[in-house]
Amino acid sequence: MNAIIRDEEYRKNIAKAPGRAFLFFGEEDYLKAAAVRETRATLCPDPAMAFFNDVTIDFTDYTPDRLLDAMAAPPMMTDARLIVLRGFDFRTMKSSDLDALTAVLAELEEYDFNCIILLVAAGLIDEGFLPKKPSTVFKKLAEVTTPVEFVAPTDARLARWASKHFAHYGVAAAPEVCTALIAHAGKTMFVLANEIEKLACYVKEHGRTEVAVSDIQTVAVPAMLPDAFALSNAILAGDGRAALDALAVLKFERVEPTVILGEIARIFSELQGVQVLLEAGKSNKEISAVLKMHEYKVGLLAKSLARTGPQRLARVIALVAKTDLALKSSYADYDPIEQLICAL
Repeated sequence: MNAIIRDEEYRKNIAKAPGRAFLFFGEEDYLKAAAVRETRATLCPDPAMAFFNDVTIDFTDYTPDRLLDAMAAPPMMTDARLIVLRGFDFRTMKSSDLDALTAVLAELEEYDFNCIILLVAAGLIDEGFLPKKPSTVFKKLAEVTTPVEFVAPTDARLARWASKHFAHYGVAAAPEVCTALIAHAGKTMFVLANEIEKLACYVKEHGRTEVAVSDIQTVAVPAMLPDAFALSNAILAGDGRAALDALAVLKFERVEPTVILGEIARIFSELQGVQVLLEAGKSNKEISAVLKMHEYKVGLLAKSLARTGPQRLARVIALVAKTDLALKSSYADYDPIEQLICAL
């Protein structure tokens, strides 16, 4: 199994990426997307040649033969090609399909002008207990890829990033403003990036160049975790009426369907982790230490699990994965989430 590296190490060595495959995993999808963009800019700098040298294969279009064909095509007017595989849910993938994927990836040394990135969204792979006890799936993938972990940044690092992101849009934000935004809108970087852009446009529209704390209350959408948690609880309990009520609140707040489902998927991933450790006889305090999760939150998740069973949880997780695929492959707005609720 190849050693796990952090995203910072990956970015420092992008120029050496051709001839290797990477497994992008971890909590922060925004940083994964940024690393893919940086890789693309480094390896495929000519937009005119992007059709030949920059290939993205979604899970809905993937077959082992298509991946092998993409690997075999030589680069055009450059030394390297980028192949991004995305949309895979390794929690539900059959063992035979995983073996077929790893078999193709193992042939990369024959086509060493390629850099392959297996882009896995947060919560869509059972990592096991890293680094000492990886899951079987993770271990198989790590035999043919270099795992790159994208961890959620600390509050201090997130505040510094927010300050730079404000500056990118031509406005200033003091440290206390950035801290207030994180407290108000949450720590999801995709959400924060959207709120920062809105705030920057708002203050410039009013002839200013600096964001104030009061602007956050006026413009930014508050963190939706309580509503998402209520929706997830209702889905887990099979309470369609309560689930539709919680979804109505999120729709009223105009929260993007993909963000809603992302939060639901994350919560169910956490529920599954807590369930496994509870079944192993761990206390809430021990679970908190293993998952690096606040003990109060562990208690909330444990209470949710107490009202259901493992089979119910597994069924709902499968439905959430199916809904995620439907949402990403269509422009159906909130319809797939409503269909999920109706299927409970």
